[in-house]
Amino acid sequence: MDSPSLITVVEYSITLLFLVPFAIYDYRRRDIPDKLVYLFLATSIILGILAYMHVETAFPIEAVGVYFFISAVPLSLVLLVLAELKLMGFADFFVVLSLSIMYGIPMRYPTLLASTTIPIPPISFYVLINALLLQLVIHYSITIARVFRHGFKVPEGLGVLDKAYLLIAGWPIRVGEVVDKEYYTPLLEPFEREFGGVEWHITRLTRMEDSGLRSRISEFLERGLISYDEIIWASYGHPLVTYIAAGFIVYILLGV
Repeated sequence: MDSPSLITVVEYSITLLFLVPFAIYDYRRRDIPDKLVYLFLATSIILGILAYMHVETAFPIEAVGVYFFISAVPLSLVLLVLAELKLMGFADFFVVLSLSIMYGIPMRYPTLLASTTIPIPPISFYVLINALLLQLVIHYSITIARVFRHGFKVPEGLGVLDKAYLLIAGWPIRVGEVVDKEYYTPLLEPFEREFGGVEWHITRLTRMEDSGLRSRISEFLERGLISYDEIIWASYGHPLVTYIAAGFIVYILLGV
């Protein structure tokens, strides 16, 4: 294996220095301090410039430009749209953008169990793929465990597609957990029946939060129309930056 260049060692070290605390923040609070996120972005820009200076004589500027565009634009643009739609946090977007900039230069990057090579596609793609695969494994493992624990309890009258939607988007959970933890988004909406009681309707809610829906659930709890132990379905706000940190570590170990 080739000896890693100083700039790649610095990039790895700086990335881990930021991502590890970010992962802890995101897991515990689903939020990362803005100042740290912007500092990571600024650091990434500086290291990206240094990386370009390291390879500017080895590759034509056109090749470097194409590689950088592929690294920095597609993934960041998709995450920006998702953040604008409130389907994810802006911190997730800035972390991916920072990685895309820092590792957007065609350099040979070392890995522990693989050879030193120029990643194609760029590292940011591998990190995000690793993160999403990890999220899928964790999400559906928990879904299966909760279905075995609580049973597949859904409101009457739901079609096959609605039931599939619940299984894909969330898992069964106690109403009390939804109320206590803000990173759960209810997938079922309560409506008071004319002659007493409550019926749950499926909602296509995909935003990270909806204060009106949560307030209605809390109101029905206070009035005794539903109980804290009642089982509904909710979507879990996964800590994406935590998965990104794990995905980056997986890349350092396994490479391409």
